[in-house]
Amino acid sequence: MTGETRAAGRAGDLVLRPATFDDAAFAADLYTAVLPDDPQDPQQTEYWWRHPHAGRITERFVGTLDGAQVAFAFHRHDDWSRTAERYGTVGGDLLPAHRTARHLDALHAAMEERSRAAGARTFTASVWEHDRLHLEVVTARGYREKRRERYWELDLVAEREALARMTAASRARMREQGIDVRTIDRDDDPAKWPKLWRMSEEAGADVPSTVPYVESTLEEFVQGLREPGIREDRIWIAREGDAILGVSILSYPPSRGVVQTDWTGVARAARGRGVARALKCATVMQAIALGVDKVRTDNDSTNAPILHLNEGMGYRRRPDQIQLVRSGS
Repeated sequence: MTGETRAAGRAGDLVLRPATFDDAAFAADLYTAVLPDDPQDPQQTEYWWRHPHAGRITERFVGTLDGAQVAFAFHRHDDWSRTAERYGTVGGDLLPAHRTARHLDALHAAMEERSRAAGARTFTASVWEHDRLHLEVVTARGYREKRRERYWELDLVAEREALARMTAASRARMREQGIDVRTIDRDDDPAKWPKLWRMSEEAGADVPSTVPYVESTLEEFVQGLREPGIREDRIWIAREGDAILGVSILSYPPSRGVVQTDWTGVARAARGRGVARALKCATVMQAIALGVDKVRTDNDSTNAPILHLNEGMGYRRRPDQIQLVRSGS
């Protein structure tokens, strides 16, 4: 069946068709072409598409021009039965040769229309601060900056000795407190996954966010840890007796991309004890041993403790990603 006959609508002169799992590689290639310094892994992209959060509804589209695939667009929202606030996230982009203000505007208009029809009352969009074209398009559509996600990169070659010293000091502090830092494959607690899930949900709920936090189920949480690039022998946890106090995970893209933090979280009762530092140090020292030369991470720009930790570990700032919001009326 052709894209034309399966058309789900138009975005200006672009014909939109529903995306299938087979289109995940195209979407990853498109975003990599637009931002070569932030390559996306096609295997991971397809995995995320195939294993969505049950409380989140997403529609994805491929845009064609004269029969050729040139654009990707999406909108998503949380299940309205699980949240009182109706935020809809919209986005899209085009291959560089077709990336014009007119096309970007048409994609956003089409996704806003579908999001509004699905019940969204407020739209959000995320744009890199150095992407002036995209920022101008969404600003002209009435979007205004709401918050920023801060991105970082750590040079593991230049900072290796300093990181080794920091890791040794952090491990000593953990031992003094009776806290053990280990990979989860070395943990024999039969209840480790439910404990890790509960701790992570508690930590996730405290991350600053515009869109209300919607909890995952245990099954969804564990499924997320099965994505390509995440392995049990690279999931670091902090344990004190029967309790799991924290976790830090690096994701290793299997075919394309930069190793980066997938998740770091610490239980409320354990904060201020150096757990996050010890865990993040463990992940980067493991990466160094595996021959990785750099790692990346990102955090909300108002999350002061983790921003301070990143600076202390030697991370250097990269461009921010800006979240913008506008009324859906």
